[in-house]
Amino acid sequence: MEHPKNGYSLKRGEGTQINFRGTTMTLKAVSEQTDGAYSLIEMLHPPDVGPALHTHPRGAEAFYVLDGSYRIRSGDQVHTATSGDFVFIPKGLPHSYQSGIEGGRVLVMSPAGLEKYFKEVAEVLTTQSIPWELEQEIARRHGQEFLEKLQHWGQ
Repeated sequence: MEHPKNGYSLKRGEGTQINFRGTTMTLKAVSEQTDGAYSLIEMLHPPDVGPALHTHPRGAEAFYVLDGSYRIRSGDQVHTATSGDFVFIPKGLPHSYQSGIEGGRVLVMSPAGLEKYFKEVAEVLTTQSIPWELEQEIARRHGQEFLEKLQHWGQ
């Protein structure tokens, strides 16, 4: 993706899409477009899915809920977030989230490059299952460290 000098706009549903374990991710801004500052991803989750407990050692992560509900664990706190709610996770803080019983749609500002983790894992999953060790290695390369495997994307 290019870094347009005059900026750009995207309509609802526009952007590169990734199918990641049944979650539709639409890339709104990636690290190359933000000079490595962050990535912005709209995620449409089916019910009751989300990542295992993890950290981002390279930067903070933030969630703005557009539709549905989410249970977001941030350190020792658990937030129930619904449409219009915002949750900020500081750099390096262990966290996880799970969509509610009806699923949800959330805008996620993540550390730059995290979209590459989603792309790479999704690509492997188009032809085979992915061993946990390989997924952990891909995650580490792109700024995410898993602390456990429990309930990782409904598995």
